[in-house]
Amino acid sequence: MEDRLSPAAPALVVPPGSTPLREFCHAVATALALPAPATLRDEVTYLRITRDRARLVLLACRRILADREIEADDRDVMAAVASLRSEAAQLADDQYDHHPLSS
Repeated sequence: MEDRLSPAAPALVVPPGSTPLREFCHAVATALALPAPATLRDEVTYLRITRDRARLVLLACRRILADREIEADDRDVMAAVASLRSEAAQLADDQYDHHPLSS
């Protein structure tokens, strides 16, 4: 089956020494990791971006789990990884000031 999960996003190649599942977990962790806000005013933006990225993670999980009869193969998982990374990048953390001690 051709990219059932995300036809618009090209599937990535699994890097040597990794697996599609590991890449998916890395994409999830990256999407959910945001630097702490610098001020209370920045926290509203931080929380909005966190909420929106969490929704992207849920959508990626649902894409993989959607077809109960056919197990998602490596290509399907990597298509979800590519889509999640692309969509999370559009919700950049440059919209608020970061706490100086966060990395």
